Amino acid sequence: MSSADTIFPQGYYTTDTLSGHTFYAPKTVPAGTKLPVLLWGNGGCSADATGQAPFLTQLASHGVLVIASGTPGGSGTTTAAFMTQSIDFIAKVAGTGSWASIDASRIAAAGWSCGGIEAYAQIWDDRVQSIGIWNSGLLTNYTAAGSFRKPVFFFLGGPSDIAYQNGERDYAAMPAGVPKWKGNLAVGHGGTYTQANGGKFGVIGAHWVQWILRGNVSAGEYLSGNGATSDGWSVVSADLDKIQVAPIA
Repeated sequence: MSSADTIFPQGYYTTDTLSGHTFYAPKTVPAGTKLPVLLWGNGGCSADATGQAPFLTQLASHGVLVIASGTPGGSGTTTAAFMTQSIDFIAKVAGTGSWASIDASRIAAAGWSCGGIEAYAQIWDDRVQSIGIWNSGLLTNYTAAGSFRKPVFFFLGGPSDIAYQNGERDYAAMPAGVPKWKGNLAVGHGGTYTQANGGKFGVIGAHWVQWILRGNVSAGEYLSGNGATSDGWSVVSADLDKIQVAPIA
């Protein structure tokens, strides 16, 4: 961060070095700790990067730098290119100056609804290791999931979720041998993003980023074991044993 950064009381901030984006980070980062990166696309591809603030703050608090497309209270819409801008920026500055704690070798892209479509576009970028699809699924090119070669996690809202069929289809279309996970929680398309700490989506999201970005195997067992199902998620998965993420410092 530079002297031109704007700090917000909720723990998110903007910086003039990457305009049009909002950062969520832990309030304190112990010396020597590295933070991996999660890119986030908002519901409706909205340029308001604080629409899911309780959820994103929760994820960041577990040792992750979240870069959300858009600005606090912003208007208009975003595109997948916003995420590419985030990747280009963080790859350039990570490990230097005030960004010394950032580990740009660990990047996941995720998003809600339209933001999930933006995240899908990053699966072809070699700098992105995994994708998180939240209440979303492909709207066109329905067979594209058959070409995916990176782990994809689907967090869906059950049959009442308007993206349910799309997410289910994409999960089924992914090729054998590629790690994939799908969970349904009967909350519909709106999820629990705006509940305190992101509600149950915040709980599972925190375990997900700890596993897929920070290499915390115990956290991953919440998804691969009985934790998620005990919390009401209906879960199926395949080839999760192929996910090998070394613990981060």
